[in-house]
Amino acid sequence: MEQNNKQAVRTWPFFLLGLVFVLLSGLYGAIAALDAAAHFKDNLLFVLYELLFPASVITALFAALLWSRKSNRMYRAYAFSAMVLGVLYLAVMPGLSAPDELSHYSTAYRISSTMLFEDPLIRPAGLTAVRASDYPLEDMNGVKTPEIPDDTEEIPEVLGNPVKQTTYRAVKDWEKRYAFSTKPVASPIPDVKTTPVFYLPQAIGFSIARVLGLGAVGLLFLGKFLNLCCYVALTALAVRTTPIGKSWFAAVGLLPMSLHLAASLSYDAGLIGTVFLFTALVFKLAYGTEEIRARELIALCALAALFGPCKLVYAPVILLALLIPARVFGGFGKKLLCFLILLLSLVAAVLAVNANVLEAYFFPAAAEQAGNVSADMSHAGFTASELFSHPFFTLRMLLNSFSARLLNWGAEMIGMRLGNLDPLLGASGLQTLLFALGLVALTVADSTGEKSYVLVPGSKAAWQDDDEAEEVEAEEVEAAGGATEADTATTGEVPTAATPAEPEGEVNTEAALSALSEQETAGEVLTAATTEHIAEAAEMLRETREEEASQEALADEETFGPHYMEVREPGRFARFYALLIGCISFFGILFAMLLAWTSRDALWIEGVQGRYFLPLLPLFLFGLQSKALQSGLPFKRLVPYGFVILNLCVGIRIFALAVLRV
Repeated sequence: MEQNNKQAVRTWPFFLLGLVFVLLSGLYGAIAALDAAAHFKDNLLFVLYELLFPASVITALFAALLWSRKSNRMYRAYAFSAMVLGVLYLAVMPGLSAPDELSHYSTAYRISSTMLFEDPLIRPAGLTAVRASDYPLEDMNGVKTPEIPDDTEEIPEVLGNPVKQTTYRAVKDWEKRYAFSTKPVASPIPDVKTTPVFYLPQAIGFSIARVLGLGAVGLLFLGKFLNLCCYVALTALAVRTTPIGKSWFAAVGLLPMSLHLAASLSYDAGLIGTVFLFTALVFKLAYGTEEIRARELIALCALAALFGPCKLVYAPVILLALLIPARVFGGFGKKLLCFLILLLSLVAAVLAVNANVLEAYFFPAAAEQAGNVSADMSHAGFTASELFSHPFFTLRMLLNSFSARLLNWGAEMIGMRLGNLDPLLGASGLQTLLFALGLVALTVADSTGEKSYVLVPGSKAAWQDDDEAEEVEAEEVEAAGGATEADTATTGEVPTAATPAEPEGEVNTEAALSALSEQETAGEVLTAATTEHIAEAAEMLRETREEEASQEALADEETFGPHYMEVREPGRFARFYALLIGCISFFGILFAMLLAWTSRDALWIEGVQGRYFLPLLPLFLFGLQSKALQSGLPFKRLVPYGFVILNLCVGIRIFALAVLRV
């Protein structure tokens, strides 16, 4: 009790400090909203802030309540935090503001039309078909309403790209300006050629909006909201599944860039969630279970088949499965077989989806002749054979990129530039530094020495074997009983039920107790010493049998039923191996962008964005764990809570800057 009080006294100032941060940020946002409302003569801006600020304070209070509890159900606190913060980013950055969101919008719209049994294309042009009332969302040519050519703008704008004070007014008055129309018109936005699975939540949201007759704003909201729900479900399941490092997944899932992508139409939301869940499931099999089940192997194969074709650079993550001990599979041979099944599922999915892309990378001449070169590859100035044949040039480009762009990649990964790499909207420099320090704090070991336990489900096969054994034993007893009855009928004697397995001491004690009982029944007088001796023997016999029964029950529970086991601690080799896998994917991203995006006259690798490294971040946090630095502070709860507070401050900052932007 005293230790808990010390822990409470030591941590409550951090939760109180978080509320103070939100209040100070709220004061800054209030000044900006009042200034914008007075300058632009639009009271809507301050009315929206009157909704934003109280919601932020309430969220901070609930987050303090959830994250302050010492509980193994961290996934509940995470799910609440991620969902509320995702809605916050959806509100302060409306429209098509996320990176490449126009292309994701076009792809989701095409899949939605297929779901509704409508022609997804305008023929013979082959462009994506959208409703006339949805076309103004992607205004690229200045014509806001295709049916009314006079409704034009001097500067073409896409809603929410960039986010500014007119964006919020446009969202509110959208239905007044643009009449609802289901007439199909051609969209000039190219779609994304990748696995359609990661667009299903957005497409379902679009389909619901179209069936209900909602306008463009409702269509966007439902698409983004269902994508956010999918992201929260996948990442929260990862936090629940992993027996180690729950705070790693929670903290990375609560970074501003992660939440911004989740609250958009980007497929990165599903991509991050599936890689997280795959990594968490491997950690569970490696450190928190005793045997693999068929459904867990199927889940690994399905997850690898999902994220592999979407971005091939994350394919090395499946090598993490080699960390699972052979005894979990039932032997080294079975482990090798399961890994081959996992590898084949990944290869089959990649070839089914990315055959044209791989051909364009390694055989550009043949791909160009066949028309398989995508629009992105038109920027490429190198081929794979050139890069492999000039290793020093490739090394020089890598070193130049590290020296010029490494810090920018880290800041972008955290969320210093949200939107389409908007330099104004995102986390400030101080907020970005605090996020980075929080990630570093997660590599500090816990000096309290508390052990973690995980609930391991029982084996269904073991239960069946146990039932069969009981049936066989019952049959043997019944047969023995029949034989005994036959002997009794023949000889007229009643056989004794002697058990050879019983120790000699127990048999003698039982015989003495039986004799004592007969003497007491006959009324004979017993001496006190004899009575005490028999009583001690009876007590010892009872304790022995209770201990044997408890051990037998515990053995049955551990063998056949669910039980708690201590989480195995990863070794140095496992951490180094995970770090190596993360580095392979990291350099794979750089090589892919050097091959597919960088021009010949570039000084460093072009097209690399920090958000590409988010799925790999838990691996790096796992690999950097060390006992060299230890602390008694509960960083696994304080860091995610701190990220919730910082995200609230970032959301207020984005709104405050956007309403002052012309």
